[in-house]
Amino acid sequence: MSDGPTEKALQEFLSEAQEIVEAFNRDLLTLDEERAQGRSDPDVVNDAFRAVHSLKGLSGLFGVTRMTNLSHNLENLLDSLRLGRVELKPAMLDLLFEAVGQFHRVIGETAEGQAGDAQPIDDLIARLDAAALQRAGKAEADPFNGYQLDPGLLSVLTEYEEHRLRENIKAGRTLYRIHAAFDLMTIDKELDALKGRLKPIGEVITYLPSVEAASDQQIELDVILGSARPLDEVTLAIEGLTAQVAVIPRGRPAHVESAPAPEVIREPAAAAPPKAPAPTIDPPPEAARDKAAAREPHPRDLGERDELSLKSVAQTVRVDIRKLDHLMNIVGELAIARAGFQGILDGIKGDRSQVVLARALRHELRSLGRKLDELQAGILEVRMVPLGQMFDKLARVVRKISRDAGKEIRLTITGADTELDKLIVEELSDPLMHVIRNCIDHGIEKPEARAKAGKPEAGAIRIWAEQRGNHVVIAIEDDGAGLDERRLIEKAVARGLLDPAQARELSQREIYNLIFLPGVSTKEVADQMSGRGVGMDVVKTNIARLSGIIDISSQPGQGTRLTITLPITLAIIQALVVRAAGRTYAMPLNSVLESLLVTHNDVVTIERREVMSLRGQTLPLARLERVFALERGANQPAPGRQFVVVVGLAQHRIGLLVDELVGQQDIVIKPLGRALENVPGVAGATELGGQQTVLVLDVAAIVEEAIATQVAAA
Repeated sequence: MSDGPTEKALQEFLSEAQEIVEAFNRDLLTLDEERAQGRSDPDVVNDAFRAVHSLKGLSGLFGVTRMTNLSHNLENLLDSLRLGRVELKPAMLDLLFEAVGQFHRVIGETAEGQAGDAQPIDDLIARLDAAALQRAGKAEADPFNGYQLDPGLLSVLTEYEEHRLRENIKAGRTLYRIHAAFDLMTIDKELDALKGRLKPIGEVITYLPSVEAASDQQIELDVILGSARPLDEVTLAIEGLTAQVAVIPRGRPAHVESAPAPEVIREPAAAAPPKAPAPTIDPPPEAARDKAAAREPHPRDLGERDELSLKSVAQTVRVDIRKLDHLMNIVGELAIARAGFQGILDGIKGDRSQVVLARALRHELRSLGRKLDELQAGILEVRMVPLGQMFDKLARVVRKISRDAGKEIRLTITGADTELDKLIVEELSDPLMHVIRNCIDHGIEKPEARAKAGKPEAGAIRIWAEQRGNHVVIAIEDDGAGLDERRLIEKAVARGLLDPAQARELSQREIYNLIFLPGVSTKEVADQMSGRGVGMDVVKTNIARLSGIIDISSQPGQGTRLTITLPITLAIIQALVVRAAGRTYAMPLNSVLESLLVTHNDVVTIERREVMSLRGQTLPLARLERVFALERGANQPAPGRQFVVVVGLAQHRIGLLVDELVGQQDIVIKPLGRALENVPGVAGATELGGQQTVLVLDVAAIVEEAIATQVAAA
């Protein structure tokens, strides 16, 4: 029997660890934002502490020592932070974000079976320990600021609860005691409902079992609340619940277990807890939960609750993306089989003796088609993940790069709930990181330069995403200096990518697109961050591999925007099947704008370029047979009438001339292998009905090549 975890168990561990680290990263981003605004939510610090605590236990169970050691020391620092022993400063946040990066590194190395270098983690641990020793300040002479709190209350508070009590008193908040009764069988939901109502108006410091009498079916709790709101607002917040609220006064012992003074009591009319779902909030700390369970229920009730607790409340399961890929491939094969059956049906339609069979087959094919569409849609939905997962990582990158560059950046994210195929999101992370890096380093000026230009010293980067039909549009824009057209042209000419004559004919959009050429950079001196002209060409290449398009616009002195348009998924796509010079091709339908039937008279040649007029606009044309240098056989003369398939790349439109439109079909794109993966204009291959394999066109590459040819011809 193997001593180590199984492959499946290891994958489960890595998946759960990744989720915990991402949640920890979100907590740190929230802390950083709150620190900049001069406020702090103790629940966020507590969430971060619990996340690291969970990661320590999980990694220890699977023997990932580096992660366990880092989590342990990180937990100590976060514990000191939440207890007020140390102050949250930018340098400490840098350490915490660095820990996130190390966690990601360990997860990646563990997934690949690598041992990895422990030295970076050991160095980070030493700095974490040093930060934990930096005390926030001296203790106050009177930490309770005149509140003569009952020693019995203080003796049962945890160290964290006592710290939060001091912080609320220091902030000048009023302390309230809320006495509430709960049914033993539903205490968790009812207590969460009460806490959910109180959270918007204050902080629940602790809740303790009351010494007042209660029935065997109920438990009564005293909830201590710190709030700046008046008594009437606190009373209104718990309206409808069986609860009483009282102010804990100053200047005399405040025995929370005693009955409150009549003049400060507000008792709303008793009513059953609302039937609406309770707000989802974090579970109480274990110590506090133990207090709530101090009164033991009747043995019969305990048995019933134990039986109920055996049922899982989770409604989700983790699925390896490779399994979904396999299922999607099977759906694609079924779609091909459906096309084959359709061909058989078309073959027997003309046979009158097979009318009944044809009718039955058509009926079954329709039923199969509907179920296949539902299955495909279901698998696609499972593959979708919100872009917020990626945007959270980008926010961490923005913070680090901006600090390295000596610039203050305010990042705004909109549309984080927009969903995209998991595989596309993973492949999109690095290109977006390059774009963000360029925005900070090239686009946004130094604080002193911004001040001279009348701009706020803090630069702004905005990321937004939205779904448009079968595509997702992602835009990244900054309020920096914009692109320097003259500098772009000079760099392109200097590197031999453009001659001066061509440069004079370029439109503004074409000038901006020079940034995507290899070796072109607007930065005068290269440094560790950027300036070598490596990055934006890679960004465009990677976006093209995802069947996406990227467009750039800029205004001098005001900023730059990059817009990326991507298909929602590449797993199964709709394609337009066309023929040219006797060859059959599949063209992704998401790139097709329209198709037209034309004659030779509709096509004219202007300055050695074929064009046609489309609704008053000149549409450049490209013959597909010339794109791939196809030769027509003696029995394949050019037809008198051809079809123009209008396709788009960003703002560019061209028409592809083909001989025939075969029809639309769902396809699964298969890679061509390393030897053929970089063939220009080809994205992959697919199988149609009748065991026919055809090439899938890379429309973006074809359009770009056609545009470049037109510029060269001019």
